[in-house]
Amino acid sequence: MVCPWKQDYQDAKRVAVQLGIPFKMYDLRKSIATKSSTTCLREYKAGRTPNPDIMCNQEVKFKLFLEAALEDGADLIATGHYARISDGQLLAGLDPNKDQSYFCVALPKTPCAKR
Repeated sequence: MVCPWKQDYQDAKRVAVQLGIPFKMYDLRKSIATKSSTTCLREYKAGRTPNPDIMCNQEVKFKLFLEAALEDGADLIATGHYARISDGQLLAGLDPNKDQSYFCVALPKTPCAKR
């Protein structure tokens, strides 16, 4: 499977321009390779079946990306997952066929996650 990151980048940038919000891209490919892929390979060799998406979210998106964005002065990041947060509580998405709240369980307990 080929990752369509260039198209995703263009789409995200176009939306940011239309909304009048700043857009910045962080290159975390090396972190993904070392944090997610290496761990998955180790788990496969041990006879376990890891979920690389959850591992990537925990180690890269919800950790490294969040840290980099906050250091750059961001208040929030968008996870791209279908879920809801209400009164600081993670809730399932309204449409059970689209719910991805299970990916967000690992969100750090920061002021950004509680909004």
